[in-house]
Amino acid sequence: MNLLNSPKHIRALGRQLKEERESQGHNLAILAGQCNLSVVQLTAIERGDTLSFARSQSNLLIAIQAYARVLGISLSDMKDLNNSLEDNIFIPEFLRKK
Repeated sequence: MNLLNSPKHIRALGRQLKEERESQGHNLAILAGQCNLSVVQLTAIERGDTLSFARSQSNLLIAIQAYARVLGISLSDMKDLNNSLEDNIFIPEFLRKK
């Protein structure tokens, strides 16, 4: 499974990680220390913002894996990631094919 195949995929993954963190009631600052990342980097992952990891996409993947591991979840077990990509896309009527 290639986690970095598109910005949409990264945003969907970040949303799911944020939902999992919130459902477990974790504090971002404490998790950041456990992941050996900054709070800025964790919030960037949750937003799907890759600029904090601009030097290397592999660093983004490592950070995402560390975050998921600390939350106690496996990226391969994340629910319907591909379906969530389609559900969260809004296409205005004038841009839709007729």
